[in-house]
Amino acid sequence: MGFYIVAAWVAVQVASLLFPAIGVPDEALRYVWLASASLLPLVIVFSWFYDVSLDGVSRTPPAALGEDFDPSLRKLDLALIAALAVVAVSLSLQFGSRIERGLVSLDESISRFSIAVLPFDDLSGNPDEQYFVSGMQSSLIDGLSRVRNLRVTSKVSTIPYRQSGGSLLRIATELGVARIVEGTVLRAGDRVRIALRLHDAEKDAQVWAETFEDDLENIMLLQARAAQEIANQVRVQLGPEERAQFAAARPVNPEAYLAFLRGVFHVERYNPDDMRIAAVHFERAVEIDPDYALGHWGLGKLCGFQAQAGMLTPQRAREQCIPAVLKALELDPFLPEAHMGLGAMTTWQLFDFDGAVEHFERAIELNPSYAEAHMFYSHLLGIIGELDKSTVHINRALELDPANPFVHGLYSIQLVMRDEYHEAIAVAEHALSMAPGYAFGYITLVMAHDALGNEAEAIKANANLLRSVAGNPEAADFLEAAYASSGYASANRQLAEMMVQMYESAHVPPMMIAVQFEQGGDNEQAIDWFEIAVERFDPDAPYIGVNVKDPAVRNHPRMKALLRRMGLDYWADQPIEQTTRVL
Repeated sequence: MGFYIVAAWVAVQVASLLFPAIGVPDEALRYVWLASASLLPLVIVFSWFYDVSLDGVSRTPPAALGEDFDPSLRKLDLALIAALAVVAVSLSLQFGSRIERGLVSLDESISRFSIAVLPFDDLSGNPDEQYFVSGMQSSLIDGLSRVRNLRVTSKVSTIPYRQSGGSLLRIATELGVARIVEGTVLRAGDRVRIALRLHDAEKDAQVWAETFEDDLENIMLLQARAAQEIANQVRVQLGPEERAQFAAARPVNPEAYLAFLRGVFHVERYNPDDMRIAAVHFERAVEIDPDYALGHWGLGKLCGFQAQAGMLTPQRAREQCIPAVLKALELDPFLPEAHMGLGAMTTWQLFDFDGAVEHFERAIELNPSYAEAHMFYSHLLGIIGELDKSTVHINRALELDPANPFVHGLYSIQLVMRDEYHEAIAVAEHALSMAPGYAFGYITLVMAHDALGNEAEAIKANANLLRSVAGNPEAADFLEAAYASSGYASANRQLAEMMVQMYESAHVPPMMIAVQFEQGGDNEQAIDWFEIAVERFDPDAPYIGVNVKDPAVRNHPRMKALLRRMGLDYWADQPIEQTTRVL
């Protein structure tokens, strides 16, 4: 017992000194005291009956020791020790969770009108229903995201918490939200039941629960009711347009809806095989119901991913992607995803930057928590020279989707736009730690290290890009060998010339060739290929103003004329006085 008293005293003293230093509330220290006091009676009972030595636990001998005393434990002793252990563990867990709530508290900067919807549990036990359960989470997030005064965490950042088993307070702290929604989904034929629970993270308590049930054809109405009820529980005031959006929910064709959910499920896996599967489902959705706006948007979303992945040429992307999104908007003018998609396509497929601004702003107006819209809009703003406004939107995307490597990757490129190279490298490396082999991480490292004059690091990042993303290990080996034998500039020129040879027979983006020539110091060839990139609508061509850093290229009359032809007058009027590349 003496040992316990000393240990408890030390624990209280350490907590008394440590907790105030790290900002832990006094409540947590009070629970340390209460835990120590609550366990003391158990220790007294144990020490009264038993002794502990190097040989183990034995019964305490009586004051008048008889010759026949046996200190070994009996069945009754084992039962008593087990009971004491159960009570001790129970008390420890109870007070431990209360101490943890003191250690983990919500930051005062976290808005009380912020919420995350965790991945739902599937009650059917059928693995084939995963797409449907995932779709139900997405639909509720989409519905809540349309509430202007409510900040909703994006779906990607909630995925790591699927069956995490962590405390809701800790999850809320990591996601930066004040409230958490959990739920279960059960679909039996054409009948759907969704049970939702709302937790207040600050109180660490469930504050509301309700079950919503309806036929599958009324799923959008069910989701609208659920989103409005949660908004009411959070006490967020709905504006007229928000109410109009919820009221616009209509019955769906069940088969078209299920086909759409299957398509989204495969698109979100971001690989060529799943994209091909997704195409079948989206086409099926539109075939079943030609007036289904989400089906047409799905085709446009898929087309955009295929273009981004290099599976479609820029010309085919313009021909296939934009009509699908325009059809979706014709059928549903309130669809923020379609406005965002059209903004992205107008930017990177048509180079109509003024027209794109309108669509991005409308998407964000309809869905203020649309992280993807904020993310892509930030890049458009950087492209046209509005870097401060660009930073506001990328920070908003990070706030809404903190665990998404895609957001961090595009943030790292936005930092390159701002010439904040050291920070860009740190963010890119973080994105790569989240998703090894991630393209935007390597692209950032190449640009930032090149600008800083870190030649070996730039070559390494470029080789990793060629191996992991372009699937061209031969080119990576060639680059590294050329650098070892002839130096940085020559290696980049040789790689550019190799890519020129490949250009006619394989898909090599002209912007990639232009950048290699720029980094190799061949300015005329670099500008030649920048012009080709613009003429052939390379999706990376819009960045020729903000991310071409070499003054010999940016200040060249041909380059200035090209920038003006692109509508990037801001960058044509902003000559670089001296190189940002540190040699």
